Amino acid sequence: MFVGMNHILPVILLGLAALATSTRAADLQTPNARPVNRVLMREGRMYEARGNQLSPMKDDVRLPHDIRVSTNGTYTVNNGTPRKFAEGQALGADGMLTSPNGSIVPVYDHVVMRAGKPGLFKDGTSRPVTTPLTLKDGTRIQPDGFIVTTDGRRLRLLDGQFFRLDGKPIPTRDSITLAQGKVTVHKDGSRLTVPPGRSLVMNDGTKVFGNGTVLMKDGSRRRLAEGEILTVEGVVTRR
Repeated sequence: MFVGMNHILPVILLGLAALATSTRAADLQTPNARPVNRVLMREGRMYEARGNQLSPMKDDVRLPHDIRVSTNGTYTVNNGTPRKFAEGQALGADGMLTSPNGSIVPVYDHVVMRAGKPGLFKDGTSRPVTTPLTLKDGTRIQPDGFIVTTDGRRLRLLDGQFFRLDGKPIPTRDSITLAQGKVTVHKDGSRLTVPPGRSLVMNDGTKVFGNGTVLMKDGSRRRLAEGEILTVEGVVTRR
């Protein structure tokens, strides 16, 4: 029995419309529709994370703070000098680089307080602040570890504090790590070991025990897994 095209065409159009709708829905659900929230090097290969899904990097990735990550295991900030990822390092969309030992530092230009002395980190290299440094908002960083705010107040910097070069403070993160059965923390810019039978209180009130148990600031208790890096709030910037 012959069916005219005027009867078939509406069916085809309906089918195409349904296919387009299902394709759009699939696109919305695919992980690649979500932005990359971090990249990391594992066993010499670069991976990207979109939400909770991890997959090998196939193309260069752009992150906020003008960060560009290449599949060859390097990244640049503001089109500056390429820097190499070390094994196990992860770089987040917030511009913070986490290393396997638990250290967490910004990769973009900043000023940091370490062991009572301020340092300037610019384009991947650091140097001590030996002469007064004026940030873009007028804040002055003094070599003695004090800052002079825009309203003339003189405040002592705390170890572990970060400032962007525009004068804005950078929220800091401390970390707690269990590696080879040993508990270590990064706190106030220093790495400390928590021996068995001892405990240490982090800046946010979290209590860390040398047996790998962590009492969170909300009162919950958890046990660290081997190789886990747990991050908590760091030193609070005073201005």
